[in-house]
Amino acid sequence: MASFQLRQFHFFTRESLEDLPPAFAQPELLLASHGGDLVFLADSAGYVHIVTRSFVVHSFLAGGETAGTRITQMVHLQQTRTLLTVEENVAAAAGRPVIKLWPVDRLMRQADVQPVTVKYQQPSSTPYPLTAVAATPSVSQIALGFAGGHIVLIRGSILGGRATKQRTLHVAPEPVTNLHFATDGAGTSVTLFATSTAQTMVFDTAGSKADPVILEERGCGIGCSLVDDDRQLVVARDEAIYIYTAEGRGPCFAFDAPKVLLRRFKHYLLLATAAPSAMAPVLEPADDSAAQPDAADAPVYSYNDATTFTILDTKNKLVAYTGVVPGGVRGVATEWGSVFVLGGRGTLDLFSEKDLLEKLDILYRQNLYPLAVKMAQNGNYDTASVAGIYKRYGDWLYGKDEFDSAMAQYMQTIGFVEPSYVIRKYLDAQRLGNLTSYLQELHTAGMATSDHTTLLLNCYTKLRDEERLNRFIHTQEDYQFDVDTAIHVCRQAGFYDQALYLADKFAKTDVYLKLKIEDQGDVAAALEYMHRLDDADVSAYLARFGRTCLSALPRETTALLVDVCIKGMDARAAAVDDSSHSAAAAAAPSISMRRIQHLFADQPAWLAAFLEQVIARRWQRQGESGEPSAAEDADEKAAWNTLLELYLSGVESPLHDSPRAGRPTPKERALKLLCDPHTRIDWDRAYILCASSGFTEGVAALYEQRGDNAALLGLYIEHDNLPGMRELLDEHGEAQPELYTRALHYLARSPQLVGSEELLAECLATIERRGLMSPLRVLQALGGSDQSGVTLGMVRGYIMRQVGATTRRIEDNRRAIAASTAEHAAHSAKMEALRTKPIVFQSNKCTSCMTLLDLPSVHFLCKHSYHERCLGDVADRCPRCQPESQRLEDQRRAQEATARQHDAFFDKLRRADDGFDVVASWFAKSPFAFAKLVDQ
Repeated sequence: MASFQLRQFHFFTRESLEDLPPAFAQPELLLASHGGDLVFLADSAGYVHIVTRSFVVHSFLAGGETAGTRITQMVHLQQTRTLLTVEENVAAAAGRPVIKLWPVDRLMRQADVQPVTVKYQQPSSTPYPLTAVAATPSVSQIALGFAGGHIVLIRGSILGGRATKQRTLHVAPEPVTNLHFATDGAGTSVTLFATSTAQTMVFDTAGSKADPVILEERGCGIGCSLVDDDRQLVVARDEAIYIYTAEGRGPCFAFDAPKVLLRRFKHYLLLATAAPSAMAPVLEPADDSAAQPDAADAPVYSYNDATTFTILDTKNKLVAYTGVVPGGVRGVATEWGSVFVLGGRGTLDLFSEKDLLEKLDILYRQNLYPLAVKMAQNGNYDTASVAGIYKRYGDWLYGKDEFDSAMAQYMQTIGFVEPSYVIRKYLDAQRLGNLTSYLQELHTAGMATSDHTTLLLNCYTKLRDEERLNRFIHTQEDYQFDVDTAIHVCRQAGFYDQALYLADKFAKTDVYLKLKIEDQGDVAAALEYMHRLDDADVSAYLARFGRTCLSALPRETTALLVDVCIKGMDARAAAVDDSSHSAAAAAAPSISMRRIQHLFADQPAWLAAFLEQVIARRWQRQGESGEPSAAEDADEKAAWNTLLELYLSGVESPLHDSPRAGRPTPKERALKLLCDPHTRIDWDRAYILCASSGFTEGVAALYEQRGDNAALLGLYIEHDNLPGMRELLDEHGEAQPELYTRALHYLARSPQLVGSEELLAECLATIERRGLMSPLRVLQALGGSDQSGVTLGMVRGYIMRQVGATTRRIEDNRRAIAASTAEHAAHSAKMEALRTKPIVFQSNKCTSCMTLLDLPSVHFLCKHSYHERCLGDVADRCPRCQPESQRLEDQRRAQEATARQHDAFFDKLRRADDGFDVVASWFAKSPFAFAKLVDQ
């Protein structure tokens, strides 16, 4: 069990009392006590026995005379000297518990005393056993807990037997196991703690409604809780002991064992735990002279017949006693400064606490000095006696060569143990640190003598005063002491001038700057000292002390940082340019502006000043040739990006001394950065910064920089920026006509703005002039909103112009149709004549050689005649008409191929503004596309 992991001691003596009064021989006794110098016993016959300190017994019949009636619970209310008994008939299932209040003082004088019977109503139709009862010290409230899960509160003049009020506080399916009232000293604040098998609750019974506060969704068994003097509920569960207040759960004490009973004695917790006898430890006798019992002769108890009784010291976290009670623990009484445990076999064991000296002697023998100190302090031991324990503890640790721990104990003895006793032990030079700590503590306590002060100065600086320390430092030639140690001691003792002298003389730059900046706070002197160092050293020390210097002298520190940064970049660039000398590149100072920026974490304004100066002195190069190195390029981009971010955050450099009315704002400076073509700002990062800060002008500048006119127009549309939109259309509308269509849709559906009607008319005129949209789409766009700047006159004028243009196209198409029809009729007549009428050839000359025809000759239907010899190999076609015939034949083949390209047709149809024109043109060609070509 986990309880055996705690230290166990014999801090209590156990005595089995003999020759007890006959009342203790009764079967199934119930034991109760709660102050008042009395112990109460109840037997199975219904009698209550009051036992005094001299074991004089006063008995009276508390239960009824009905068979099976017995006293199941008793509570002694010390303030009113009243005994509360609960009488139940254990033989009758439907019995109703009877609660009686007995005046104890009258019972001590006479036996025929009539009690006050507490009247109450059953909380449910089904009778349940009364498992828990509690009463306030003044008996103004009584709480009843039933096995059915009901908690009933009775209030009123209960002792007077007058009218009372009853109400049910809580109903749950789990049985109520314990009830406890917690009251303040005046009795004005009353709190009721309650436990069931499944919950731990608290009620405020002062109000009319007492809804429970669930402290934890776990409960405990009957008799396994109590309320301590601090009005805290202590609950014993199998795994641990928990402490609760009215606000919630507090600390816990781990003790793993099945708990059956919990009581309190002083600061001890008395626990009865059910466990097999094999788990109960066999303890040594209380005194060393007693013989160790033979293990074979030790009594062995069965699981059901043995209960382990444990006394826990919660202050010192130990087990003060543990042992086995045969037959189980029937009750525990804490009276007369002792603990009485009633066993199940009628035995009564007396547990008496040993005095503090005996306890300490036990701890001394086991070298448990920390526990002895703690116990002595908790036992209100005087300070001198506690110091004596610390001295014994320190001597024991010193004997084990644990000097540090021993010194920690000796420090607790200052004021009670002669200092020379400790100093002589630590005069060894190897224990100088311990001796110094002890001497410091002596001075803090105001108990140091001049000898102690001298010894302390010898430990610190090997000198007695500052004058001798200066003389020692300045007159030495060989300096045979350790300089670092000397500087450290001087600094620790507060001799900063001496420490600075040594640090400067021996080039301990790091220590020198620490003394100046951290100890003396002389930042100006530290900056002046850094000006004399190499650039690489300055950058290293600024990286370490720069933040502190910036907090004290921001202007001077920023100027130094700029100089170091510029010099480092120049040296790095020179080393990179001299590529043939790798040694020069390696010797270049390792400086990067990005490694400096973190110093300005608390100084954003001075960071802006730093970046402006670095950029002005290093990167505002217009027309400068040469490609920067990778590190230089990264530094430059980081500088521009960070400066832009600072401007967008509203940070302004403190170096701008011009009047506020005349100088640009931070956002105006940010816009200037974005518009400057020589800046190296990352576009994506700048866009995120401008967009997240709502800087529309910056976003517009970024779009212009990238040439994304469509996105720029979208930005103007989003912010209703008509002047910007007009300027964009005038500048880029001719090259990107789709801008006009987007502008038309926006202006047609947006509420009317200043100048929107004029811009809408211009967009409409341009679209009409260039034919960017079909009339139907234009009309659909113009009907987008009732609140836009579209006027009836504007739409009517557009419609009239489109109707006129359409009418003219119709007339032109009609004329073209008539001409084509006449041409088609002429061709048809000609073809008909060729098929049905004879053709007379009247030409007498050869079309090729223009000489008179002679036989053999060839005549073509086109009225051209040739000598057969002039045709050569081509005798089936007219040489003069062949080009035109070939052109028509190629055209027919092209039409046939085009008619089969369905994807191209639908693609052109989707992209066309006038789909009917596309369909008509393709339909006009399709009848000829599939005509079969006939060879001539």
